Amino acid sequence: MQEIQDFLNSCKGEQHYLTFLLAIYTGMRRGEILGLQWSDIDLQNKIIHVKRSLAYVPKNGYFFTTLKTKKSKRQIPFPNFVLNELVNHKKRVEDWKDLVGNLFEDNNLVISTITGTFQDPRNVVRVMKRIVMRSKVTNIRFHDIRHTHASLLISLGFDIITVSGLMGHSNPKITLEFYAHLLPGAKNEIAEIFHDTIQNNDIEKDIE
Repeated sequence: MQEIQDFLNSCKGEQHYLTFLLAIYTGMRRGEILGLQWSDIDLQNKIIHVKRSLAYVPKNGYFFTTLKTKKSKRQIPFPNFVLNELVNHKKRVEDWKDLVGNLFEDNNLVISTITGTFQDPRNVVRVMKRIVMRSKVTNIRFHDIRHTHASLLISLGFDIITVSGLMGHSNPKITLEFYAHLLPGAKNEIAEIFHDTIQNNDIEKDIE
């Protein structure tokens, strides 16, 4: 947890701060984050609707692609902290529009260049490497942030099916294969959890 905080602190002031923040708090894939449009984000209800991904092919440029699997099309809740950062970033984008004027290409992107164009996924990787070195945290890849998100959810007690849905895995079995090692003694706790649920009549967990 401390390394996550150290990494985020080192990101502040960076253009890709929100990119990494969304990765940590939502577990979204890099292309999914770069393909986000403002119309995909319900700020009132604090939900992100994952609908597409951004891809880059040399000589062909940038384009939106369909998601990896049918289950990849999903809804992800986010906390008030991320809401505030999204609102601040949206104001920042409006400032960019005023700054560059007619040069701004409005693609309704959440993550874009200062002129509104697509962000190069490779540039995100370069920025991340620089921040990792500066913050002196464990050398990780962007995709490792996604694994960290899932691991934290499981460590907090959320079930595999719920985590699988949030991660956009095609099947909960895939989630279980990756993260089964994080569930030691889970079977031993089932009886007590079941009993507590009956006693408390609390059968749902909310994720903020």
